[in-house]
Amino acid sequence: MPRRKKNMPETAKNLDKRNEKILPRLLGMKDWVGTDCRYFDGIVDKAREYAKLYNFLPIKTPILESYELYKKSTRKSTGKEFYIVEGEKNEKITLRPELTQGIVRAYLENNLGESGQSVRLFSLGPIFRHEKLQTGHYRESTQADLEIIGDNKPLAEALLIAVAHSFFNELQVKTQVQVNSIGSVECRREYCNKLSAFYKERGRRSKLCHYCRNNLGKNCLSLLDCKEEGCQKLAEEAPQIADYLSPESREHFAKTLEFLDELNIDYNFNPYLVRGLNYYNDTVFEFWPMADDGSLISKTALAAGGRYDSLVENFGGAPTPAIGLAIGLERTMARVKDKNLLINKPEEDIVFIAQLGDQAKLKSMRLFEELRQAGFKVRQSFASDSLKIQLEEAINMRAKTCLILGKKEIMDGTILMRDIDSGAQETVVFKKIKERLAKKDKLIEKKVNNRKEGGLYGGF
Repeated sequence: MPRRKKNMPETAKNLDKRNEKILPRLLGMKDWVGTDCRYFDGIVDKAREYAKLYNFLPIKTPILESYELYKKSTRKSTGKEFYIVEGEKNEKITLRPELTQGIVRAYLENNLGESGQSVRLFSLGPIFRHEKLQTGHYRESTQADLEIIGDNKPLAEALLIAVAHSFFNELQVKTQVQVNSIGSVECRREYCNKLSAFYKERGRRSKLCHYCRNNLGKNCLSLLDCKEEGCQKLAEEAPQIADYLSPESREHFAKTLEFLDELNIDYNFNPYLVRGLNYYNDTVFEFWPMADDGSLISKTALAAGGRYDSLVENFGGAPTPAIGLAIGLERTMARVKDKNLLINKPEEDIVFIAQLGDQAKLKSMRLFEELRQAGFKVRQSFASDSLKIQLEEAINMRAKTCLILGKKEIMDGTILMRDIDSGAQETVVFKKIKERLAKKDKLIEKKVNNRKEGGLYGGF
């Protein structure tokens, strides 16, 4: 008679009860674990590298800002997309929905424009938006933000677009640059009258989504920015703002496109592209993801930006032209993951310490700190008691040398040094391990230099 597995149903019930007690993460939020963090850290490092390469000054602003800083920035008539926090004495505070406004505030508050020269600023951090839940959108996300404040030349637009274009190319993420000009306030006034008349014609208003119907006559450009399918189809028939640009806006935009041509950057002139914020004028742009065959994957932008020449003045400063670019790091990471590309460069000359037993672990911990302070790139896995698993970790992180310490080595006052590539190993007196590692590093450096000289002066 077969033995019945006891308590199996009860175990499953207990597991379900235990899971019910675990509080889930909030809607629109996401956990990043293990490999996800490696992808994300690699993209963050690349963003910082490009900011430094193009001489952008790092700046860090608070996550909490005054609600007044943002309430006039959005085209939406309500503040439902903001996360509001109660402050002291009824002060209204919000979790920042983007970085630009905080950077402009900091620019003014810290007198960063006192030299009279244009200022390039770079910031990176989380933003929070209480928006509709959909694929590729999170209520907490991370932006890399580049701002050029004090420059009114079209070359500033071309520079930011070129930075983002190179950034995505290096990550092997295919994108299509969408560009448009929304002109000045005066240009938009005449255009919005025409646009409102278009949507109010018989049969069109009823095809708009609930939000757009309510917003008709208030913020006409928001109708072009709506992501609902029905609204997008109507927008394709709407009048184009390019027909209402002033000579100055038209010339500025034409010059921007000329610079992009000279930089060999492919772009798509999108006459219906607008941004979802009120402060933009003239050039606006977005980077849309593309498949390897050149087809568009979606209209969810990986990066976006534009010119905002009135924002500094609106915040109490002198009239100052400005332009910005924001890159969505989570959306970028999703594209990098789809291509299965890990972009972290492997570290070189890693020394991995493996141990077996409690005494070996204690001694390895002291050795780890000594080698770290001596300047070696040392790694470990003290949480593991399995030598096999530790050696696998050493291989996965591409360590060059593995130091193995067990009970026998402790008794003998030695340590085993293994070359991971060749498998060759030798026993070294424990007290002389730093000297032996330094000698190995010099041999490796000498071989590298010999290869370089051979390549330059005769490598035949």
